[in-house]
Amino acid sequence: MTTTTGRDYPTIAPGQCPACGTVDSLVAFSGNLPLASGNRVIDVPRMTGQRCVHCEETFLDETSQARYLAAADDLVVQVRLEAGAELRRVRRKLRLSQHEAATIAGGGPNAFSRYETGKAQPVAAVFNLFYLLDRHPDLLGEIREARRIPIQTKARNNS
Repeated sequence: MTTTTGRDYPTIAPGQCPACGTVDSLVAFSGNLPLASGNRVIDVPRMTGQRCVHCEETFLDETSQARYLAAADDLVVQVRLEAGAELRRVRRKLRLSQHEAATIAGGGPNAFSRYETGKAQPVAAVFNLFYLLDRHPDLLGEIREARRIPIQTKARNNS
């Protein structure tokens, strides 16, 4: 049951789940919670708060929420650094400068430096391109050739 204040703002009844609205559904929670970034998943230990028995949504207390957010920030940095190391490995294998790699991937002149140091997260297309180039380095010549020749489009005939 949702109650209202004098200004008709909805409020949540004690024990009501903020996610699904079920009344008297919140119980104490204590345990680990999974945290994912990319394809990496870790467990954040010793979380406390409340969990809805109906929808199973978890609501952390202030201390656990702060620890969970800090773990999320750390995981994102770790995943970015690992991804940057992989991009650096492939770039060096192909004997490309950071500037050349950024040009091929379509980024600005400092893009690859930022990817490799974990300061920026490249789009999936950059990872996919360098994944393919790692396995098929002969495609690099075709990419370089294509970058020199502008793509010409033919005028369409509407008939």
